[in-house]
Amino acid sequence: MTASTRSVGAVLLASAALAACPDDSGPPMSDPTDSATTSSGAVTSGGDVDTEATTAGEPVPEDRPDVPQRTRVERLLAALDAAMYGCPERAWPDVADNYRTRQVVLTSEADDLAWVWNDQSGEGTPPVVTERELGELPDEWTSYFNVGELDGVKSLGISLDQTQAQNDWWLNQGGILWPDFAASLMFHEGFHFLADQDDWSAGDGSRSAPYPEPWEPRYLRRQLIQALAAELEAEGSAMTAAAHWQARLQSEYAAEMTAIRSYDCTEGSAEYVSLIMSAIAELGCDAADADVLALARSHLPDGLFLTDGSVFDSDLEPYELGVVAGLLLRRAGAAGWELAVEKGAAPADQLLDGVVPAPQPDDPAVQAAAQEVVAARNEAVATEIEPMLARMKDPTYTRVAVRFDWIAGSFGVGGFYYLADDPLQSEVMQSFSAVFSTPSQVTIDVTEQTVLTGVATPCALPQGYSIVLTVPTAALTITGSAATSTDAAVSFAALAVEPTMGADNLPWLCPIEAGGANGAPAPAPGNLHTLRHGDPPLRARVRVDPAG
Repeated sequence: MTASTRSVGAVLLASAALAACPDDSGPPMSDPTDSATTSSGAVTSGGDVDTEATTAGEPVPEDRPDVPQRTRVERLLAALDAAMYGCPERAWPDVADNYRTRQVVLTSEADDLAWVWNDQSGEGTPPVVTERELGELPDEWTSYFNVGELDGVKSLGISLDQTQAQNDWWLNQGGILWPDFAASLMFHEGFHFLADQDDWSAGDGSRSAPYPEPWEPRYLRRQLIQALAAELEAEGSAMTAAAHWQARLQSEYAAEMTAIRSYDCTEGSAEYVSLIMSAIAELGCDAADADVLALARSHLPDGLFLTDGSVFDSDLEPYELGVVAGLLLRRAGAAGWELAVEKGAAPADQLLDGVVPAPQPDDPAVQAAAQEVVAARNEAVATEIEPMLARMKDPTYTRVAVRFDWIAGSFGVGGFYYLADDPLQSEVMQSFSAVFSTPSQVTIDVTEQTVLTGVATPCALPQGYSIVLTVPTAALTITGSAATSTDAAVSFAALAVEPTMGADNLPWLCPIEAGGANGAPAPAPGNLHTLRHGDPPLRARVRVDPAG
């Protein structure tokens, strides 16, 4: 198994949601009904009662014939008990209080059930688990993962169905599954959102790759990662080589390294914590640190936390650098390195500080591989970005500006890019899919459309929050101020809008709930770009809040 599903699947989807939640909270969720049942210790899953006692930090071997086998849900809840309640400070300092006052919601559409771990309103010895009917929760909690509030408590939702599909795919490819994808996701995203990573001062940056993308930085970053991985295998063998590749990156691509450093801190630490928590969940809170490190290192060849070197992807680099540099810093017993990460000192930068580089020859084979991979990616990305740029200039399309923080739950994206040849270096999200919910709960469905983001529009919404969708004008109907789109890629019904024209005399729709058209002129009657009017629009799909 050489491929990593993090390349365009789990990691991009997961990390995208961090960008989607600038206030790290999401909309408050309505209270569930009182029909929920609570339990402490043993939990149920699909009607099967777990007869084994599971205590945080005391995992029960799964291979003992005299021990009842736990269901998947029970194993995941036991992992949470140990790693995120029993001893989360074993993975990262000063996070225990946050974890112990937050919740994780495991959801299964197949079973129509949800398990609220560490339910803050449940009775019993914490961490209490509450089993509920999934239909009691808002739709957002069926997302791949979701961050929001449940019963007024910051909570992380994880889909058992979608993560099981990843498990199945990985196993069908011949991969070694460790840990369960649900576990790695809840530990990674839990660190982002439940441990208050938004309080860090890691600085601003961008995870976007340029389009078209040069191959050289990907080659150098891959050489750095491989050198640190070699140092993990044989202590003292590759630190000076790693310092060489790091020095080249900082001298030859200083601007890109500055831009990506904050993600080396945030994503790198979250992936490192995910790996360490996975080991702690298996070994228990009383395990020696050497054993935790050994177990974590033993699973790096599996490909889930570290690829084999054939992947040259700027999105993956912060994750993998965080894993290898974090393990090396932990092995070295470096004091206070985690706090330094929180203040913007990337793990690899700390690790290599003061290491004298030893000159290294370039590897022609790796260079050729990097060129081939990046060239193929540029070609593939062009098939998404170039049509989007054409639509942005096409008078038969209408541009619709929406707010980033209207995204409900997580979203999918094939890659983050910026237009290298654009003086403004406009940001692009490739193959973007999401469900938006406006404050009045009008739903906008976006499926696999490449979009511009964070760009200026003729609408009133702040530039930093903007996502620009493109819709064939023929698929739009406007009645009064309500717009409906029947386009397969972008659909909505009864969206309150103000039509306007951009500086290039092309049509835009500005949602009124995002501030409207900012005083820009509306399309003139009879203009080529005038939107089609017709019968009353389809009824808006509205989620009803039982709290009113």
